[in-house]
Amino acid sequence: MSEDEQPKSESGMPDGIPAPPPPKPDVVDPSADQPSYSGSKSADKKKKKARKHPSDPYEPLKKRKGCCGCILGLGVMAVILLGALTAALYFAGPGRYIANEAYEPVTLSFTEPTTISEAPTKATMYMGNDITYSAPTTNVPIAIFGVQFSVSGNFTEDVSLTGAKVTGTAAARFAKDLEVFAAEFYDKGIFLKGDLTGRVMKSLQ
Repeated sequence: MSEDEQPKSESGMPDGIPAPPPPKPDVVDPSADQPSYSGSKSADKKKKKARKHPSDPYEPLKKRKGCCGCILGLGVMAVILLGALTAALYFAGPGRYIANEAYEPVTLSFTEPTTISEAPTKATMYMGNDITYSAPTTNVPIAIFGVQFSVSGNFTEDVSLTGAKVTGTAAARFAKDLEVFAAEFYDKGIFLKGDLTGRVMKSLQ
C-alpha cells in the first residue's frame, strides 16, 4: 500500500476527520396546527373585544338623555287644554255673562275682603277674592265669581255663583233659578223657588 493511499473509516472519511452529524428528521409538529390556548393576556383581551355574539348583529343603541320633541309635545298639549278650559269657562261657564255683554263686569279687591250692601241697578258680574253680598233686595240678575264668598238677601232674578267656597246663608231667598259652580257649597238653609243647576264637588251644611 502506497503512502498516498490512507485507510478510510466506515463513514468514508479519512482517519482523523470526524464524520458530519446526521441530518435532523423533517418532522411536522402537529401542535402547530392546533388552536393555542396559552398566550398573553393582552392578546386574549383583544380577541374578546373583537368577538361578536351571533344573536347581537346590530350595534347597541346609545342611551338618550332626553327627548326635546316629547317635552315640546307635552307643552303644546298643555297649552291646548288650558285654552279649551278657558274657552269653556268663558263661553259655557260663568264667563258667558261677560261674553254676551249682558252683564256689566265689576272687579273687586283680590287682597282684602269686600262687602256689597247695595244692589246694582242692572245685570252685573262681580269678580274678587273674599266677597260678602248682603244687599236686602236684588231685582236684577247677578253673577259672582270669587275664591270664597257668602250671599244673603232676596233675589228676584236668576243668580250665578262660582267659587272655591260658596256659602248661602239662611237669609238668602231665590225666587228664580240658582246656578252654583263650587268646590265646596255650604247651604245654611237657603230658600229656592226655581231650579238649582251647576256643579258642586262637595255640598255641606
